[in-house]
Amino acid sequence: MYGEREVKVIAYALLIAGLVCLAGLLLSGGCGRTGADTAGCNGTSTTQQIERAAELNQQAGAEVRTAAGAVERAEQHADRAAGLNRQAQTGVSDSKKLVEQIRSDNQRAKQIIEDLIGDAQAGAETDGAH
Repeated sequence: MYGEREVKVIAYALLIAGLVCLAGLLLSGGCGRTGADTAGCNGTSTTQQIERAAELNQQAGAEVRTAAGAVERAEQHADRAAGLNRQAQTGVSDSKKLVEQIRSDNQRAKQIIEDLIGDAQAGAETDGAH
């Protein structure tokens, strides 16, 4: 499952890729001129526009790869955190069992002490009667 940060990274990557594609579309289509005119609105040739679109596409690809790396690292951190959480839950469960065992042992110890006190009192009464 993706966290909030990973979703933001993916959204930014998609936004950047979309903007680069839009820029490439605008550059490759010229400025709406038709016919044999090879110069765009700003005086650049179609070849220059195509080269610029290719450059923008490379930049977008690099940004997408960077975002993908960030998402992969985030997934690794999430997996590691999930493993640590499972370990912690196991530790809590083991601790609860240990607490219950200690309580049970304490109850048995109290019963033994009460039995010993009762036996000692009964013995003292018997000795006092003789």
